[in-house]
Amino acid sequence: MKEKNDLEEKAAKTKKKVDQATRLINSLKDNKERWIQNASQFKIQKKRLIGDVAKACAFISYCGPFNSEFRAKLLNESFHNDIMERGMPVSEDMAVTDFFVDHSILGRWSNEGLPSDDLSIQNAIMVERSSRYPLMIDPQGQAL
Repeated sequence: MKEKNDLEEKAAKTKKKVDQATRLINSLKDNKERWIQNASQFKIQKKRLIGDVAKACAFISYCGPFNSEFRAKLLNESFHNDIMERGMPVSEDMAVTDFFVDHSILGRWSNEGLPSDDLSIQNAIMVERSSRYPLMIDPQGQAL
């Protein structure tokens, strides 16, 4: 009887493990489509990384003294067209702020008193990411 009870207990444990494994496999199966889509998007993003980095470097190097409208024009027209003429793949709608910082850094900057407009965030990026002191026109004194 003891041997029978031990075998039944062992069978119940094995059945429980099989059920857990089945649930895990089914939950992973649901994520398969998302993983495949993310992998294809990652390949596309990886190809465009060269142009995106060139565009980001041009932003840091040349856009400091200008207002937000002229910065947008430089990024979306001048720099983008130059990169395309050179045959480098680049993202059409690359947001510089998303390229350089994530939401946690933006939250920290906001807690420290940085306004949440794009110009202020771009100025903060230039201050943080520049190897030298950036040249900025800042009539409101926010860059200080």
